[in-house]
Amino acid sequence: MENNFLKIQLSRAVWVSLIEQEKLSEAICLFEKYKNDLNNLLNGKKYLKLIQTELKYSDNIFIEKIQSLAEKYIKNKDYANALICYKYIFDNYQNNLEVLQNYIKCLDETKQYDLELSLAKILLKNNNSAENNKLISKIYDKLNDYKKAIDFYHKYIKLLGKKELDAYDNNTIGCHYFNLYIKNTHAPKDAQNALLYFQNALKFEPNSKVYLKNTILAAMKTKNYKIEKQYWDEYINYQYATSDDEFTYSASCLRNGDIEEWKKYYNSRFRKTDPTTYPILKKPEWTGKEDISNSTLLIHYEQGYGDNFLMWGYVPRLTKIAKKVIYYIQNNAYELLKNNDWGVEVYCQRTKNLNELEFDYHLPSMSIPIALDVNKDSISVLGGYIKANPELVKKYNEQFFSTNKFKIGLAFEGVKSNNKRDIPIKNLKLLDSLDNVQFYCLSKDINDDKLKCFKRNKIINIAKNFSDFSDTAAAIENTDLIISSDNCILNLAGAMGKKTIGIYNYHYEFRWYNLSGEDCGWYKSVKPIVNNEYNNWDLSIKKAINEVNKIIKLK
Repeated sequence: MENNFLKIQLSRAVWVSLIEQEKLSEAICLFEKYKNDLNNLLNGKKYLKLIQTELKYSDNIFIEKIQSLAEKYIKNKDYANALICYKYIFDNYQNNLEVLQNYIKCLDETKQYDLELSLAKILLKNNNSAENNKLISKIYDKLNDYKKAIDFYHKYIKLLGKKELDAYDNNTIGCHYFNLYIKNTHAPKDAQNALLYFQNALKFEPNSKVYLKNTILAAMKTKNYKIEKQYWDEYINYQYATSDDEFTYSASCLRNGDIEEWKKYYNSRFRKTDPTTYPILKKPEWTGKEDISNSTLLIHYEQGYGDNFLMWGYVPRLTKIAKKVIYYIQNNAYELLKNNDWGVEVYCQRTKNLNELEFDYHLPSMSIPIALDVNKDSISVLGGYIKANPELVKKYNEQFFSTNKFKIGLAFEGVKSNNKRDIPIKNLKLLDSLDNVQFYCLSKDINDDKLKCFKRNKIINIAKNFSDFSDTAAAIENTDLIISSDNCILNLAGAMGKKTIGIYNYHYEFRWYNLSGEDCGWYKSVKPIVNNEYNNWDLSIKKAINEVNKIIKLK
């Protein structure tokens, strides 16, 4: 037994050396074996005291060295290795306040928030202080549990004995409510609470860039444009606005019908952090001020298909002031727009290299209304200016539309999934209550099985047959009505002058600048229905059903 004890004792130098080499896992593993081997010798009474002394001595050496190493790691911000040290110390030796606080700090820095929360609750149980409640509030914030973050922050305030919240407190609670709205509930009351707290923060620090921006964002979510505009004006006057801010502001202006302000700042889309894609062209951009009566104007597409179907509606105005107009469009829109009544030359990447085109001025497509200096009276393109190919219309009619039923085209998902606009099929099923109708799915890449939930009225997945937008337009032309939440189909149907019900989420694309009336502002044929709350599709679909029944009765 004495030989075994000496042999085990000699291994102490090895784990000490491993700690000094900062080989933590190996050192801990060997130290645990060392202690286990010593404990196995405790049955011998002759060496009992000696072994117990050795164990105590070794524990002191190990804890001293590993704690020293942990402090070094903390100082050097090596939190991953510090965490190994403090976890071992906490689990096996000490759970004093300093060790626990350092352990929590390491967990926070390594983003292990669930474990951090459980330890912080131990800390709170031992000491229900203001700072410990604040710590737990911060952890819940990182765990995206904003309701509990708010609750514990209020406990922190109460324990401090504050009679009035300061700017920082108001902003912190405002941020929790704002995040609660964005991530969890989308309930207007949470956005309203956020706005209230942000405004309170501004009472203390009215020139704060952060508090102003937060107030603006909350006002946007509450659809309170009056308050939003008030703080935007201050924000811009203080020269806080970046290109990203200017774009956000311009979008908000258009959404709220402030056309003049939108025109002022919308070109910031090319300067923001993720700028709108547009080719570098050597010729000058037309601003609307230059005389182009003897010049060729190139319009180059930007952004989505729907945007360009809308901008195409301004082309007749351009043909009256330019000698020649060329429109460079996306490949899938080329067949639909190449033959037009305005004498406009249409090209796409598939048919013509951009560098081969001869022109005097160019203009990004979404800048057309800005260059034309439109106002509230002239911004509408009315609709009915895109025509489907008559031969394709006839082909689709014979193949899919030979029915006496009321024919409705449905578009409820975009090609690029966008949860803000996409209507779940379970909500769309309410339309199945309509009598004597035939539905056609205009959304691409929809699995047939997804459409089988309609029992009374079959949905024909006609979009499977589309090669490009000339096919889509031919199908739309054969319908009696379009119901859509998808921007692309909404724009195409509106541009064709087709009777359309547009269904929009509580917060909709800024491009749909006016959804308060009987039409959408851009197009006369599009009837807007806006969700009263985020994702409350059922209410909007029920309203759409009432509109369909009115249209059928009038037919």
